[in-house]
Amino acid sequence: MEKNTIRKKILIIEDNTDIVELYTLYFEEKNFEVFTSFDWIKGITEILEKRPDIVLLDIMMPQMNGFEVLEVITKQSSIEIPIVVCSNLSQESDIRKAISLGAKTYITKSDFEISEIVETTIKVLQDFYKES
Repeated sequence: MEKNTIRKKILIIEDNTDIVELYTLYFEEKNFEVFTSFDWIKGITEILEKRPDIVLLDIMMPQMNGFEVLEVITKQSSIEIPIVVCSNLSQESDIRKAISLGAKTYITKSDFEISEIVETTIKVLQDFYKES
């Protein structure tokens, strides 16, 4: 990327530390500023404080699942941000639910390599800001 390019910010809300480390490496390689959260409370706080350009959200998390987090984020009128759900849940009903709650896309982790998840997330980000 060019020196003058403003780094995009991504928030990764995921409770698996190994996955978070991998995502972080890949997104930093693509010149992203990466913020991470291992639970929904910090995730919501990070969205409000850091104002990321995009969120990568897991569904299966302790305390509050990703569907509930997605609902909280999309119901906040001050927050307009693309959200990519990335989960091991692969039921069609889970995919439909995430999209109906405002996710821009749904990625089943087991179907993709980390690099493909990163590329899909970047594409969603580009498409979102083209439309805005």
